[in-house]
Amino acid sequence: MVRAMSEGEPQIRAMREKRLLRVLQVPTAPPRAQIEVMVLEPANYGFRCEIEHKLAQNDELATFRIRANWTVPKVHVPLAPRGTIVLLHGIMMGKETMLAPWGLALAEAGYRVILVDLRGHGRSTGEWIGYGAWEADDLRVVLDELDRQGLIAGRIGVLGLSYGAAVALQWAAVDSRVAAVVALAPFSDARRAIREFTRAAAPELLRYLSDADFHAAEERAAHLAGFDWSAVDVLAATRRLHVPVLFFHGGRDTMIVPEHSEALFRVAPAGSRREVLADDNHFTIGLRFDEIGSLVTAWFRERLQSP
Repeated sequence: MVRAMSEGEPQIRAMREKRLLRVLQVPTAPPRAQIEVMVLEPANYGFRCEIEHKLAQNDELATFRIRANWTVPKVHVPLAPRGTIVLLHGIMMGKETMLAPWGLALAEAGYRVILVDLRGHGRSTGEWIGYGAWEADDLRVVLDELDRQGLIAGRIGVLGLSYGAAVALQWAAVDSRVAAVVALAPFSDARRAIREFTRAAAPELLRYLSDADFHAAEERAAHLAGFDWSAVDVLAATRRLHVPVLFFHGGRDTMIVPEHSEALFRVAPAGSRREVLADDNHFTIGLRFDEIGSLVTAWFRERLQSP
């Protein structure tokens, strides 16, 4: 992913020069942070995405390869966006990781795409992250500023991955401007997700830590950061949603297990939909444009069209 981002930097610079892409910093309310966003204009980028996914066979390791290519149009003919879609990345990632496939694919589908570095990630500031405790308000402020600058076109949708998916659900619950939600591998319980994620990522290192050890560390972290875990209730937020949600999860996900999105789906509004890709895990689900791209674009097309 780091190599892919580095290789894409010249194209990103060229897109900025042609005003196909612009970068903004938006200050938020306390606790203070400066949120960096990229605004990607709809255009024909010649986007191509090739994915090879081979499961483990006998002693062979599983492989997953993605090749994404795009070009910068020589002449930028401004297009009227059919809507605005916000993309939210996973934990310890940044907005650039959502550029391909989702940002470029949705821009080619005619949408203005807003890629956000959540607080404490990428080029955004913020000493602490809040698992949604502050991020929903951050996104409301970002949307207010983009609207003030005339950068919100039509109705608004959001697609989030993992941490970003849980934040998307919490944001949509408190901001009626969000008209469509796609959640890839969201967690339903942040504290349970922390234990599952870290144990799956470093099983040998954390094998001697009990649930009680995690609980104490989580309490200490919340105290240091200045928030209460009761403010991070993704299930309660999903119950309050006014729009249905399209959920996706990998059947082999051991970091945020599929039961999380199952629990969220049970309390989501009528019309919600959940798809499980049996052979995908937490790393691959967010890249499966080949499998879920048409469903995602159809979901946004139906819900973001002008009333």
